Amino acid sequence: MSKDKSVLVCGVGETASAAARRIFLEGYAVALFRTTAPRVLRRRMTFSDAWYDSFAQLEGVETRRADVSGEFLLGLQTRSFIPLLRQRWQDVMGFWPWDVIVAVEEDAEPRPTALRDLAELTIGMGPNFKAGLDCDLVVETEGPDPGAILRPGESARAPDSGRKGEPEDSVLALAPRNGLFRASVSIGMTIEAGEAFGFVDDTPALAPAGGRVRGLARKEAAVAQGEPLADIAFSPSTRVAGVSERNQLISRGVAFAIEMESEGWKPFSFENWA
Repeated sequence: MSKDKSVLVCGVGETASAAARRIFLEGYAVALFRTTAPRVLRRRMTFSDAWYDSFAQLEGVETRRADVSGEFLLGLQTRSFIPLLRQRWQDVMGFWPWDVIVAVEEDAEPRPTALRDLAELTIGMGPNFKAGLDCDLVVETEGPDPGAILRPGESARAPDSGRKGEPEDSVLALAPRNGLFRASVSIGMTIEAGEAFGFVDDTPALAPAGGRVRGLARKEAAVAQGEPLADIAFSPSTRVAGVSERNQLISRGVAFAIEMESEGWKPFSFENWA
């Protein structure tokens, strides 16, 4: 599998965006796919705003919404940006002969059909995929070894293994009622406990704790009572933009899995080592 091959990444959240960015920088032709409107809070750590605003950047890599075939072909062939497709899954599968499909489950987005046999190589990211059943390989996103590559018959380590007792680093602020959300702060700002960070119609949305705004719902978004509106990190030095360390490891694992399969490398096993 050469760098001339094309890769479809399903999702626009943190994990999918990090993987698409890394694969793009490796030299592959990459496209993103998401058919329903994303409800992403940590928007400066993803490509999700491109779904609404037509473009977004993540650490120097640009994504453009490709609602017409010309924009899609321009991005895929010139590799100057990552095209984002919002069409139906059946249509996206017919746009291009995809060599690799990478997928992660995201909030309300319908999961694509079983990925196996839809491309030369299929990779599922996260515990909801099983290598050998609905995809060829799985890259771990949870637990103590993010980025680990699982082949058919291999099981992931327990998600909480080695991480018990670690405190949460942020808290979610929820919508006080149904209505239209209007933010009065921006991502990266520091707020106090009880401070209004926006309004749902005329009702203030209050911060449950003080800290740095790491994520925030989009302005003028229609929200339901109890829906997360803001992600408030306790530490003022928390990263609010770019790719997190965990997602760097995951995206590295995805890129390595593609390269490993392209070069025909065999995984090393101590069981077979004499």
